[in-house]
Formats: sequence, structure tokens, C-alpha cells
Amino acid sequence: MFSNPFIVSPHNAHFEGEYSATEHEWLRVCAVDKASNLASLLGARSFDSVLEVGCGTGAVLAAVARLGVGTRHVGVDMVDPSVHLDDRARAFDIQAYDGVRAPFEDASFDLVYSSHVIEHVPNPRGLLAEIRRVARGSIYLEVPCELHVRATRDALQRTLDIGHINAYTPESFKLLVQTSGLRLLDSRLFDHSLDVQAFRISRLKGQLKKAIRGTLLKASPQWASRTFTYHFGVLCEPE
Repeated sequence: MFSNPFIVSPHNAHFEGEYSATEHEWLRVCAVDKASNLASLLGARSFDSVLEVGCGTGAVLAAVARLGVGTRHVGVDMVDPSVHLDDRARAFDIQAYDGVRAPFEDASFDLVYSSHVIEHVPNPRGLLAEIRRVARGSIYLEVPCELHVRATRDALQRTLDIGHINAYTPESFKLLVQTSGLRLLDSRLFDHSLDVQAFRISRLKGQLKKAIRGTLLKASPQWASRTFTYHFGVLCEPE
């Protein structure tokens, strides 16, 4: 039963080099969800400076800006941002980051967020410590919760193939956050939009998936997270 090891490729090699047009479009579609999730937990809070840690193509940063969250937008990423930067993010300040220390002074940003990054990093608490250092206000973190009853070896291998070396439940992610010097203010489990559900399948199949997942999430978020992969967002602040 346990004799089939995972196939471990060079870490995050999936993100190296230029992206295809399809991959860029997929990231833009996902960015709409991620920005919407962030905005829903922020509520009426207002910000000036916003930093995204692990900005990738900048698609999420662009979506966040379009929602009116913040007036100055900065992104950092370990992969050379100039290689695959989304056209919609070229107006922002996008910088390289060595993964250890962000190129900013302490308490530099009103809002710091990191969406679907922590599952990729070898030292999650180290990253959270750096996020805490450069934040002077709110922090938003989001990960996919991929540990549930359907998390077979093959399913986890597929997530490993795209660089996910950490897997969470909502409870284990809150434990990580609260043992990293952060005060939890709010949290929520999010489902995918129909555009995400149907991106690689028919619209009809996407609607069916969304109906099943949405019904279960509404009935019991706890049981939903034990059955399917949802996105889990937390709003917090430095202790």
C-alpha cells in the first residue's frame, strides 16, 4: 500500500520559462476568483499600499487593482517576473525576491497578501515571518486545501507536479498561521467560480460540478472541506 513513492521533480520547475497563451488565460481566470475572495474578507477596509508576495505573472495583482483594493500596487516573486509578466500588470512595480528577505523596510505596506504561494515554499513559517515583517496592517493568505478523503497518492502527485510541496486542511492552515506570530481575524472557505470549473471541460459539466460542490459547501463547510478541494482564505494581522 505504501510502496509507491512520489516522483519529485526540480522544485517549481513548472513555473520556469515563458507561458503559453492558454496558460496565461487560465491564470487570468483564476486571478478573478482570488481577487474576489480577498476583497470579500477585507470588506470595507481601505488601503493605500498593497504588496503581493509571490505575484507570478501579476494577474492577481491586476485583478486586485481593478477591484479598487489599494492605490499603489507592488509585487515580488522568486521567478524572474519579466519572463512571463501579464500585459495587464506591466504598469505595476514588480520586483525579484530571493525567497528569504523581501527588498522592503519593516512595516512598509498597508496590506500584504499571498495567494496560492505557501503550498509551494519549503519554509512556510519563514515566509510568513517575512510577510509579517513588511506588513503594518492587514495580511491576507490563501491556499488550496488538498487534504481530504479524496486525496489519493495520484491526486497528491498531480499537485506535486505543479510544485505543491505542502498540503493543508482549513484547521492545519489556521494552526500554521497562528503559530507564525499572526492574529487571526477572519477566515472563509471559497468554491471555484463557474469560469474556473468549466475552463477545461464543457460549460454544462462545469455547472454540474459547481452545483454539487456549492450545495455541499452551503450545507456544511466542514464536511465540504473533507470531500473536495476548496480554497481557504484567512485575514490576519501581526501579533
